[in-house]
Amino acid sequence: MKPLIALFMGIVLSACSSTGSKPPAAAPEKAEKTDANATQLAESSFQESNGTLAVVFDAKGNWVRLTAVGSASLADDSPGAIETALMIAAMRAKRTVGEFISNDVRSSKTLTRIARSYDRSFQSSESQAADGGGPDEAEDDGGVSGGQALRTENSRQARRIAAVLTERIQESSSAILKGVRS
Repeated sequence: MKPLIALFMGIVLSACSSTGSKPPAAAPEKAEKTDANATQLAESSFQESNGTLAVVFDAKGNWVRLTAVGSASLADDSPGAIETALMIAAMRAKRTVGEFISNDVRSSKTLTRIARSYDRSFQSSESQAADGGGPDEAEDDGGVSGGQALRTENSRQARRIAAVLTERIQESSSAILKGVRS
């Protein structure tokens, strides 16, 4: 029984410590030149009652990863207490995912948070690249009204991407919840 618990703990700890796949170090320069936002990801985190949930997505509104973290305290240092705490933490993380998909994914709070994450991750880098580096160009371009129009359009685009992302999560919700309940 103890080797089984040790094996389970090893699997859980290695799964928790993995960072996912990363693009090769030499490839990002080429990828940035062809499509700057294709490899870039954004993350939006939500603090739920049972833990934290993070949604990672790309610039096109495709969700890449949905991660939930649950926690539980240990009653003592016995192997049974550790196993129980792991089971409780996993159940809390699954509950967080279930509640998010059932209720929160449709809320305006979620749309707003995802839109802000999109704006910070993708549109700020686009606007810096488009500016070319100086505030003098913004003045030549029409001043404040041009900047205001750009911000409004960027905000609309961020809201559209957030709506597309939440729709895609809702479409996949039965598969996600099936994986959560397994």
